[in-house]
Amino acid sequence: MSKVGAFNPEWLSKAAFNDTFDWAKSLKTTFPEFLKFVTLHDSYWETINLTVSNETILSIKLDAFWNKAYTLRTENTDHWPFLIIEIPNVLNISYNTVEDATTISNASSVAIRRDEVVNLSVIAPSLFSKEFSNRLLNCKELHRTRFDDIYGGNIEILHTNEIYVLLLEEDGTYTDATLKKTIVPDNSVKEIKEETGILTRFWNRLTKK
Repeated sequence: MSKVGAFNPEWLSKAAFNDTFDWAKSLKTTFPEFLKFVTLHDSYWETINLTVSNETILSIKLDAFWNKAYTLRTENTDHWPFLIIEIPNVLNISYNTVEDATTISNASSVAIRRDEVVNLSVIAPSLFSKEFSNRLLNCKELHRTRFDDIYGGNIEILHTNEIYVLLLEEDGTYTDATLKKTIVPDNSVKEIKEETGILTRFWNRLTKK
């Protein structure tokens, strides 16, 4: 376990260490898709847990001011929820001058092209163990996700694309983690249909014998 934050509630520390979260309530997605709708700007790192099976669980205190729609907040509030993210298959994590109890300034995630992965394994085979190279080549889709903090440090995670997301209140209560709350309905198609219907009725009146 690698602990980043220093002010975790007791239930979060225990759940993160033992992974007792209820993942049946989670949202299955990818970082690029999730970050289209949720920003981690001004959110706080809490914990990063690594398991022997290559899973990684992140816990982040999500800034509710920048994520009002997702957190269902209407005003700025100190009662921020916790974002829990499971990455089932992590190949590498690098910590670069990360401060304790740090604040995230930006998060980004990009897919790595298959040819880049193959070339890396061929060009620099001595850098990786055989087991690591096989895991790397067996990944169908590889992502590099980066979290920058306000002090100039960053954490980069190399992983397969799939992630699971939970959203919990400060008391540990589960809440809706899906992205549907953040998606503004597109009424343009409905408006076009309604306009077409009006024009059709008007034309029928003019041409009616």
